[in-house]
Amino acid sequence: MRRLLILLSIGTIPFPSALPGQTGDEALRVFLDCQTHCDMEYTRLEISYVNWVRDRQDAAVHLLSTSQGTGGGGQEYSLQFIGLGEFQGMNDQVRFTTTQTDTDDEVRQALLRRIGLGLARYVSRSPLASRIRIAYDRPATEVIGTGQQPRDPWNLWVFRLGVNGSFSGESQSSENSLSGSFRASRVSDTWKLRINGGARTSHSRYILSDSSEYKSSNNRYNLSTLLARSLGDHWSAGLEQSAVRSTYDNYDFKFDLLPGMEFDVFPYQESSRRQLVFVYSAGLTHANYTDTTVYNKVVETRPFHQFTIAAQAVQPWGSLNGQIQVSSYLDDFAANRASIFGGLEVRLFRGLNLNIFGSYSRVRDQLSLVKEGATNEEILLQLKQLKTSYFYHGSVGPSYTFGSKFNNVVNPRFSGSGGGNCQCMGGSCFCQ
Repeated sequence: MRRLLILLSIGTIPFPSALPGQTGDEALRVFLDCQTHCDMEYTRLEISYVNWVRDRQDAAVHLLSTSQGTGGGGQEYSLQFIGLGEFQGMNDQVRFTTTQTDTDDEVRQALLRRIGLGLARYVSRSPLASRIRIAYDRPATEVIGTGQQPRDPWNLWVFRLGVNGSFSGESQSSENSLSGSFRASRVSDTWKLRINGGARTSHSRYILSDSSEYKSSNNRYNLSTLLARSLGDHWSAGLEQSAVRSTYDNYDFKFDLLPGMEFDVFPYQESSRRQLVFVYSAGLTHANYTDTTVYNKVVETRPFHQFTIAAQAVQPWGSLNGQIQVSSYLDDFAANRASIFGGLEVRLFRGLNLNIFGSYSRVRDQLSLVKEGATNEEILLQLKQLKTSYFYHGSVGPSYTFGSKFNNVVNPRFSGSGGGNCQCMGGSCFCQ
């Protein structure tokens, strides 16, 4: 609290009438550059008195978040507030530590509090300063998380393109792959539109024991869209579409069209803390198969529906998420699938955490299986979908931390050698 009062009392920086590119009544523009674990949605939802921007060039404050491990197994977080434009040279830094026993909710709340404290000196010099107290008094007409929305030449559209190539080999085998992705989205309080596209091709070569050569390839192309319309605090209507071409799944072309309805027991504004969602969708699926299926089909169009229950909660005791989904073809209920998965991270008592994850699917809807089956090579290299009646996966692991409660010391020496050899770039890390 003392730190907050000091920040608010500084008056040596002149009050800017307007920051570059923004109107006089617009909220402070902040670029969050997170190089560590951040709950972006939670931060944007809870700190609604600023405008979060995607690019540093559009910001008045650049917030750089980093962290490193402490001796006790926790993390020391460093928040660097870098002033831009009218705030040039007005920089600050906030540091704090978390313990290894802190839950995800405790970490994100601590991070949120420090971000708010660090932004106080900038917000106090913004046009919204008269509406800021220790807690933000949000106007009744303001949508949570939007602040005061400025004029946007992109009209809320966001695009992302990506391409990736990889290759590896040795004297008797080699592999290479090339993939690309495309994403476009537009999200407002009323509408949500998302378009995703991707392509991946991979090739492998093996020298067998008899000196013969075996080559294989696998290709997948997909395009999906989602259009959702808000119908209030609890209801939404949506339309999902997907198109797929896959050598593994025996699809020369597959197209799904599924309109649906969604109900959330809790208001959507609480989605970063808790959700209990029920979704029902029904529509058509059309498939052109590459090879004749076990049901002697090359082309077919069938009605399809699915029902989903999904839950998520992030609380001081830990976090929980899970989903149950059942689906079937409307013209043949025997062709169906039922799936369940869930994850739980709970702090049983001080120092003792338990992590559990599991998933199981009962499968009765493999309509695209190739009639002639798969060769031994295709089975071993997983080039073809195989007949099965179930899938499962699970993991469980407790962890216990004890000893000194002090873990504020950061000692980075020899962190880049031995078992801690990690390379990080752009928020992603690769460790050996």
